[in-house]
This record gives sequence, C-alpha cells and structure tokens, in this order.
Amino acid sequence: MTAIPTIPTTSPKRLPALGAQILGWLGSMKLAVWLLVALTLLTWLGTLAQTSRSTYDVQREYFESWFVIAELPLSVWNIGWFPDAQGVPWTLRIPLPGAFPVMALLCLNLIVGGFVRIKWHRRNSGILVTHGGILLLLISGFVKLNYSHSGMLGVFEWPQDGNQHPDRLYETSRFVNSNDDELALLIDRGDSIEERVIPEQQLWAARGDGSVTLAAEGLPFQVQIRHWIDHAQALPKGPMVKTLKPVVDGVFLRALQWPQGEQPRSEHEFSGCYVTILGQEQERSEGVLLSGRLAPFDKARYPFTFTVKGQRYGLELRRVTRDLPFSLRLDKFQKRDHPGTLSPMDFRSFVQATDSTGSQEAQVFMNNPLRRDGYVVYQSGWGPQVNGVPRGGPPWYSEFEVSYNPSDIWPMLACFVIFAGLALHFLMKLSRFLKSSTRTSLHA
Repeated sequence: MTAIPTIPTTSPKRLPALGAQILGWLGSMKLAVWLLVALTLLTWLGTLAQTSRSTYDVQREYFESWFVIAELPLSVWNIGWFPDAQGVPWTLRIPLPGAFPVMALLCLNLIVGGFVRIKWHRRNSGILVTHGGILLLLISGFVKLNYSHSGMLGVFEWPQDGNQHPDRLYETSRFVNSNDDELALLIDRGDSIEERVIPEQQLWAARGDGSVTLAAEGLPFQVQIRHWIDHAQALPKGPMVKTLKPVVDGVFLRALQWPQGEQPRSEHEFSGCYVTILGQEQERSEGVLLSGRLAPFDKARYPFTFTVKGQRYGLELRRVTRDLPFSLRLDKFQKRDHPGTLSPMDFRSFVQATDSTGSQEAQVFMNNPLRRDGYVVYQSGWGPQVNGVPRGGPPWYSEFEVSYNPSDIWPMLACFVIFAGLALHFLMKLSRFLKSSTRTSLHA
C-alpha cells in the first residue's frame, strides 16, 4: 500500500478565537474593576499632591497625561518616616498610568461589555439605557477636556456721571485665560500695534540655566529668553540682598517656594524670565518680564520697550486672551453685608451683554450665571478689597469667570438617562418578581 501524504491544515478558528478573547478581555468585569482601582489611586494620590503643588499642575500631571510617577510621602499621624535634613519624609514613587489610558480603556470596556457582549433583549433594555448614559458622561468629559476653555474677566462699574477714567476698563469683549501665558512681540506701526505671539510651551526649555533664541523673518534682531521661572516675583536689588540671578536695572527675579502642605497662591502664579535683544549690528538690550493679569481688567499696558534701527518694539509676557462673541458692561455692583460686620452676605452684578443682534440685561450672582452664545459668565469676585475687607471703593469692580464648554449640559442629560435606565431595570425586575410570586401562590 502506498502512503497518502497528509497536508497540514491550519485552524480556521484561531483568529476568530483570538478576537473573541480580546473582546472578552476588553468587556470583562475584571478589567473594569482594575480600571476603577487605578482611577481611585490616581484620584487619591492626585489629591495628596495638591498639598504641595498647585491644582493646575497636578491636574496636568495626573489627569491629563498618559503616564505618571505618583509621589506618596510616608507618614503616620503627621509623623514622617525617615525624614531628610529639611524634615521631608521619605517619598514612595509609584508608576501609574495617567487618566488618559485609564479612561480610554474604561470607555472601551463599557462599549464592549455593555453593548457588544450583552444580549440585546427586552429584559436588558434598562441595562442598555444605563450604559448609554454612562457613555454619554464619559464623552462629555472628553469634549470638555479638548474643546472647552475658561478664564477671568474684570470690569469697573459704569460711572453714573459719565466721567470715565482713561485707564479703567468699563466694557470688554475679551477675557484672560486663567493659567496659560504667551510672549507677545509688539511692533509700533504708528496708528496701530502689530502683534506676534509665542505660546509659553515653546519657552520652557529656558528653565534653570537653559535658553531659547527666537528669530523671525523680517526682523533685524533675535530675542534670547533665559532663566524661565514658573512662579516668579520681581524684587529690587538692595545692598543687603544676595541673589545668583542676573540683575537688570536694579531688579531681579526670585523663584517663589511654599512650605510643605501649602499650595501656591493664585496671585503669585506668575511666570517670569530674562530677555536679551541681540541686534545685527551689536545692538543689545536686556530686560525682565513678569506675567500678570493686566488685560482686560485694565487698559494700561507696560511692556518692555526697545528700539532697533529706528523702529520701536515691545515685549510683553501676559496671560492668553480670548474673544467673546459679545461685549460685557457692568452697569451696577451691589453688595449687602451681614449686620454689624464687613462680611458680604450677598454681592451681585447688574450687567449688560451686547452683540450685533441686540443687548441683554441680567443679574449675575452666586448660582445664577449669565448664559449667552454658548458661554457662561459666573460671579467670582469683587473689589477693591484686602482679605475680604472693602478698600478704596467706590468705584467698584466685579470679577467674572468665563467658561465655554460645548458639553455644558451633557452631564445633566447623562444623569437623567442613567436614572431612567436604572428605574426601567428596577421596574422590569419588580414586575417579573410579582408575576412569579403570583404564579407560585396560585399553584399552591
């Protein structure tokens, strides 16, 4: 007999089986539990990190990143373990995935487990609706993170006698970003000011002893940025003051630091740097830049100015400003104090928002913002005051927080959807239970 050669065969079910395993892992309850544990750890460690760092920095590092090395100072009842010479306890460094991959996997887990692997049956309709609401909640967070922005706006009260101070801002259609800075080159064109803007991220290489050199086509000079400081303070250099930083026109920059457990104060979260103008004909100018919230709260601007080949220029380190689709004017500021105290019981602003379609009058106070053209304007502060005590007013001014979020009401809608899904699932379960109980009693 002749042997019949055998032809090796491949398993046609291998790839489908591998895909089923991947889908099973993505939609598994075990993965969901591990992701929730990771999210809990990030939230806990990120909250602890805010005791020594600003909320904005912690948010960027822990919740807007792909990977983070979390720091956990070891202590029991405020007694640190193995403290160093400054009394700082030994810190445990824990590598963790950032919130980006955790939330992305959680979204996939929800889609696969809640919509793909689940049986589409009438009895599971409540579960499907609930998963849809949770998915909408996650999507709203993604949209807010990538497509929203916020900032501050401040205007003085409109003078009743019509006499306006030339440097005070009474009406504006611009607001200032709360955290991001930019370097603006100002070119004096006589009847107008031309601006060229560079975001602060391009200047971070100048931190410490680094430097960044900027050059633009058509300009007869270069700008060198040195000693970038995230939290800076400009101080005069006196005979008894020692510093390792350069001194320009009797002024130097000092990096601000805070004790363990204390956050940086918002009024000190200003960036600073040294600038050197390098002209093509050995022209050289030096200056110190410090960001601040000057515009649009105040019309006055104080840039570092210099002249090259007869042309006047300016450099300004400032908060990023954005345009509103309407202008906001403060007609009246009203404050009521608790009896016998200077502590405000209620303060509100009577504002007028105007655009090409008309004007809208509104009162802005706590939990009652102005909503217009997709923007929300909240009452956040007032002045002038020091530690809550009025100082120097009137004239009064109001500070507003301006927020633009395309998914502003999506979380509220998601909560309604989740509630409807849970209620539907509960009622269907209750109905089946009552029917089974009735059948059991009849057979008995």
